[in-house]
Amino acid sequence: MEQATRTIYSEYAAYPETLGIIAVGKRQPRDPLTDQFDTLLLIVTRDPSIEWTVKHYRIDAIRVSLHLVHEDVLSRWIVMNANRRALHWVAEGAIVFERNDYLFRLKQRLLNFPEDERCLQMGVSFAKLLRRFQDGRSLFARDSFYDSYTHVHHALHHLARLSVLEQGTHPEIVVWEQARIYDPEVYKLYEQLLLSEESLDQRIHLALIGVEHLLQSKVMSGGRYLFSVMRGKAGAWTMSELMDDSRLAELKVDLGSLMDFFVRKGMVRVDYRQTRGAGVELVTYEPVL
Repeated sequence: MEQATRTIYSEYAAYPETLGIIAVGKRQPRDPLTDQFDTLLLIVTRDPSIEWTVKHYRIDAIRVSLHLVHEDVLSRWIVMNANRRALHWVAEGAIVFERNDYLFRLKQRLLNFPEDERCLQMGVSFAKLLRRFQDGRSLFARDSFYDSYTHVHHALHHLARLSVLEQGTHPEIVVWEQARIYDPEVYKLYEQLLLSEESLDQRIHLALIGVEHLLQSKVMSGGRYLFSVMRGKAGAWTMSELMDDSRLAELKVDLGSLMDFFVRKGMVRVDYRQTRGAGVELVTYEPVL
């Protein structure tokens, strides 16, 4: 098999834009980690014309899935935990080619999990948790139990991810196995939502109460990244300034609900700035902590 895959990746290894190549072998007959192929090749490039593309090959009876990914895309996958399979590819795959220790340093980055990346992931997980909880609660109040269940289920998933991140660990595909170890209370809440013999509306009601309680304990870790950015500027922020800050790009879609939540918690101070319009004031925000 190694000889077969070498036939495919040797062409890419010759390109100066190729930074590294990782081979991942299947662990079971139909392995989603390798796209159900015998081997998955991850080729990292700095070629600006490439973002992410996939090619499928067959050599004799061996099936190979090749992922050609720009280094910036792979970096975002890792920083944002946006493609959890990629974390496994990098962490568990075998390095078959690299330039200037690129993949060795990437593996070390995964192991060390830089604090700024972890704080950003916690902020995003908290924002998604808050949004899903609010939507689930609103739908529950309207007796839309099936839709409410979906949102509460997702809220618990983000709650579990946040608990894992608080422990300094990357959330993996098996996040509930991690949550069972790191946060049994969240795991128990998830179990009750899925397996309780209570009626659907009662299960959702109990889960909403549990999520609301646990959400309060995640406020500091969930807001740490946002507040660190806000404290970097003297004075208050307008919403448009927050939206335009590139460091908050991943939080952009949920900034409104985050600000409202932190204002109600007394963690963000609201002030008003006079505009040219008569009687029109611009709302500004400043962290209290």
